Amino acid sequence: MADNKIKYSTAFTAGALLLRETEAFITEIKDFEAFLNGNENIDINVIPVNSESSKKRLKNEIEKRLLAIDNENLLHQFSSYDKNGKNLILFYGICKCYPIIKHFMLEMVLSKWKNLDVELEVNDLSNFIYRKRDFHPELEKITDKTIYKCGQVVLKMLKDLGLLNKNKLHKIIINKEVLRNIVSIGDNWFLDVILLNETEKQEI
Repeated sequence: MADNKIKYSTAFTAGALLLRETEAFITEIKDFEAFLNGNENIDINVIPVNSESSKKRLKNEIEKRLLAIDNENLLHQFSSYDKNGKNLILFYGICKCYPIIKHFMLEMVLSKWKNLDVELEVNDLSNFIYRKRDFHPELEKITDKTIYKCGQVVLKMLKDLGLLNKNKLHKIIINKEVLRNIVSIGDNWFLDVILLNETEKQEI
């Protein structure tokens, strides 16, 4: 995959899918177009955590992920979906916001799945990051401790999504309407991220 020109960020460790926090955040958005254009600010106090610093950190993270989705329709419909549909949108936003996670899913996780290797450990992401250092100097300053933390958070995301259980990859319950919206944007790659086979893709 030609990703050498993409700058990788590992700043996603503020939280996994953040479903509860994002639900609270999105409920407060009055105009999705204005929000995506940077013209609507959401009060930090809507984030359901106690610490002021955590509120700020989570608000910034949620905002960044939703802006990466950059689709008014998906955000507007978010609250009408069940948990599975919401989690799909959240993970889609994470993959858009953090290409390193998208590429990990497409290059390593999908490959393991196709080879009937369903075991996924923290070290799989760690090894992926170490390999990417040769092409992404921005990863060279990241400590081993941070890399391990990244692996823990990504596995937690996949568990929240339902794609991972007891460190084994599983098929997830999909929401076809959500996936159709994502495909209509042109991001068909997300169907590979969630491990759909060719037959399942044609049913979207």
